[in-house]
Amino acid sequence: MVVHTKPKTRFGYSAINTETCERVLVTLLTTFGTMKGTLRLIGGLVPRYLTPEQPPNVPAHYGTSDVDVVLNLQVIAEGENYASLHEQLVGRGFRKHEDNNSWRWEFPVQGEAPVLVEFLQGNNSDGRPGRSVPIDGEDVSALVIPFAEMAYDWYRETEIQAELFGEDGVSGAGIAIETIRYADEVAFILLKAISFKNRNEPKDAADLIHVMRYAGTPEQVAEKFLNRIAGGEHASALEAGLDALQKSFAEGNGDTEGYRLTGPVRYGQFMRGDDPDLEDERQRDQRFASGLVTEVLRIINERK
Repeated sequence: MVVHTKPKTRFGYSAINTETCERVLVTLLTTFGTMKGTLRLIGGLVPRYLTPEQPPNVPAHYGTSDVDVVLNLQVIAEGENYASLHEQLVGRGFRKHEDNNSWRWEFPVQGEAPVLVEFLQGNNSDGRPGRSVPIDGEDVSALVIPFAEMAYDWYRETEIQAELFGEDGVSGAGIAIETIRYADEVAFILLKAISFKNRNEPKDAADLIHVMRYAGTPEQVAEKFLNRIAGGEHASALEAGLDALQKSFAEGNGDTEGYRLTGPVRYGQFMRGDDPDLEDERQRDQRFASGLVTEVLRIINERK
């Protein structure tokens, strides 16, 4: 089986690849027709919209090489008949990823690497985390991700313009204006924290810290969490995500210094690579990441 692996440092990402992912996302939305409003974007493309580049205070996010979307299978089932979703995807130029999992698709782009698209689904489905749920027989499915259903309720939206790809992966299908709906700050940070705890990927740690750093001051970020806690929704997700933040990133875990936890270590590795001459820089990054998460959690715990 072919395994799709993410680059382990920021040097493996580029603005060009990220813009290509955005165009593939817009192309995907046109495939879902009137049901495109049920899609929720999570994953590495989200910081592009949550924390847009604003020099010199907010740098551009590192980017992404894939598109992760959460599908609301219940809404889809109660709406249009998607028995032909497989044909629609194929007709639009998408194809199954070479590992042949029906929840992983890709869009071939001329002159570039194909863009991976992953269809995901929350816990409130007929499946267990790590298992796929069929959408279109065995041809299209969605992988069950813990607490991804948060994005159904906790999301933001923005309108973007992007040039569509033709079915052959070449430009020329015109510019489309679409509304994308993506996980808000709280949902994104929680999902990234839980994902990092489960798979220990440097990119998850870096995405999490980037959004927490540039979505506002620690007080402002903590206030967003406190508002969600007060609302009473997705309590289990909040508990799991905050616990993952504490145990993977923050001070206060016994005698272990926060910067030595896996989250800050992976963040430092993502930012600097493994060059032994950059050990001091890596440790500064680690201490910053741990300090930021610790401060946000301190404010949440004091006020909730």
